[in-house]
Amino acid sequence: MRNRTNRLKLMEGAVGMALGEPSILDDLAQGLDRPFYSPAEVAALAGVSSSTILNYIHAGRVAAVQLSERTYRIPRKAVLRLLGADRTAPSMVEEPTQSPEP
Repeated sequence: MRNRTNRLKLMEGAVGMALGEPSILDDLAQGLDRPFYSPAEVAALAGVSSSTILNYIHAGRVAAVQLSERTYRIPRKAVLRLLGADRTAPSMVEEPTQSPEP
């Protein structure tokens, strides 16, 4: 349990620094090595309360597997999506060289 707590603290720090930095988000994605996470673990990574994560689940903003009446597990991919680690950088769109004709 101590090892998991230390790993979560390291990831939590990375998330805090990661907003907008793709290389740190890639490191975070590699650090998430388990297939499923509890709402409390995801909350610690996202910097929100576990109640917020449960609200996201109920609202359909975060995918989760319901194991029992009160127990959920969140897939790794849903965690990455929530944290923004699976986003690709926006691509540059060329501006038109001619103005459109009326």
